[in-house]
Parts: sequence; C-alpha cells; structure tokens
Amino acid sequence: MIRIRDLTLPAEQGEGALLYAAAKALRLPTSEIKTLAIFRRSLDARKKPVLRWVYTVDVTLRSGEGALLRRSRDPRISRAEPYIYRIPKKTASSRPVIAGFGPAGMFAALVLARAGLRPIVLERGDCVETRREKVEAFWNGGALDTESNVQFGEGGAGTFSDGKLNTGTKNERSRWVLQQLVKHGAQEEILYDAKPHIGTDVLFTVVQRLRGTVERLGGEVRFGARLIGLERENGALTAVRYVKGGEERRLECASVILAVGHSARDTLRALSAEGVALEPKPFSMGVRIEQRQERIDLAQYGAERAPSVPPADYKLNVHL
Repeated sequence: MIRIRDLTLPAEQGEGALLYAAAKALRLPTSEIKTLAIFRRSLDARKKPVLRWVYTVDVTLRSGEGALLRRSRDPRISRAEPYIYRIPKKTASSRPVIAGFGPAGMFAALVLARAGLRPIVLERGDCVETRREKVEAFWNGGALDTESNVQFGEGGAGTFSDGKLNTGTKNERSRWVLQQLVKHGAQEEILYDAKPHIGTDVLFTVVQRLRGTVERLGGEVRFGARLIGLERENGALTAVRYVKGGEERRLECASVILAVGHSARDTLRALSAEGVALEPKPFSMGVRIEQRQERIDLAQYGAERAPSVPPADYKLNVHL
C-alpha cells in the first residue's frame, strides 16, 4: 500500500477529485489505482478566503506498489505501514475489576474482554438510557441525582458534550480506538478528520453497542455500583468493596483498574485514606461560549461559508 501526503483540493471540490489528484501524484492513469482510502483530512484556511482541503490517502495499485516505490523520488509518497493493535489471549486466576465506565473504563473493558479475561465493571451511575432521562429531567428543573448525572454514568462526562475526540497525546493505538467507535456505529469521517467528533445523539448508540460487545465476550457491567475501598493482604490486592442499592458488598479480585474520572472526589479521598498513591495534575477548566456560527465562519474563513465546507470552530487557551 502506498501513502500519499499533502494532496490539496479546492474546498468546493468533492472527494471524487481525489482519485485524479492521486493518479497525478503517482504519474499513473486513474485506471491503475485499485483502491483509495482517506487516511487524514484537514482544511487549510491560511490564505482565506481561499480554502483548500489537504488529504493524506492510502492507495493500492492493480500491478503492485513495489516498482513505483523504488523509482519514486517524490517526498510525499511512501510505503504505508498501518499499525495493527493485537490483543493477546490471556488467562487469570480471577476476573479483573474496572471502576468506572467512562472512556478509559470502557476501552479497558473492551480490551480485557477481547483478551478473554471477562472483566467486571463497577459504574456508580446508570446505563446511558436511564442516565439520559435523568439528565434531561434535571435540565428541565427536576431534582439532581447525585449518583447518575452529567458527571457520573455510562459513557462518562463526554457523553453530553458532543462526543469530541481531540487529544494532544501521540499514541499509535489512538487510531484503533477510533476504529472501534466506527465499528460500533460512529461515522467513518472520525478516522481522518483533523478535529473529529461523534455527536451526542450518535454517541448514545455507540456507548450501548460497546457495552453489548463487552457483555457478549463474557464481561459484566454493574450499574449503580460505587467503589468505596480496597482490601489487601501482604501488599497484594485481594478484593474491592462497593455499594449497590444501599448495601455494601465485597468482590474478590487480584487486579483493579481505577477509571473513576476527575469528579469522583469521595472515591479519591477513600483511596487516599487507604494509602493509594495519588498524583495531582494542573487544574483545567473549560468554558462554553455561544456565538452565532456565521460570525465564527467569517472570522476563520474570511467569507460566508460554502455548503461544501464544515462549520468553523476555534479554541482559545489561557495559561495562568
């Protein structure tokens, strides 16, 4: 497979023109290209109001790629070596426990389930279906459920913030995470857009399907189950304690993943009191500002937004 970087197209042109741009870069007829897939896409607005899409694409050729790669001197063209995240099959003396079913807990459960370890997830909030009902009732003036709300429950806090997928972390497994989201119902564009987001409505379904996969592979998700402590013997974990239905319970295990999120302060205090090492991180606060989309488009694009161009956005960081 060949990877071609920095293919540029005017913003008003559709993705259909990519085939011709790729063939031109390879100096081949379009008929020689067997497959073409977008690997990455971003919108270049540095010379606004002239906007251009910048693509990275992967192609295969009908006659093979070896000869072309040997003779090509174009720095934009290289061999594509896709990273494959392989999950080995494992066995364990006890089922691993995961505290929290937000993004970290969800994907930890997915990986452990595919490894054959049948994880047990303890999530203090409700499943996303019940959780959405409670959140909407609260937004409409109802009572706050302190255990199942915007912060706590299946999917984590991001479930109600449009499912943004930005990260500053460089990790080769990030694409695998996006692939799993697509496999469970997210739109394919998140695999290659520079600033991908799923959307709250779509994420609602994706989260349920991810849970379904974990359960089909032998995992278990216990909702309304709040972790309250750990039990250890000779320095080794032997069990976790949690509350469900107002009743304290005990679950034997030899390993636990703490994916409780940043808002479970009661859990963090309990863990700290038991000697679990906690490391502080800088405090970060996000502010949501509503502005007219046409003003943001004008500022970012220099003109009224064309139908082929997505709504503009921006991010302002202030470090104090």
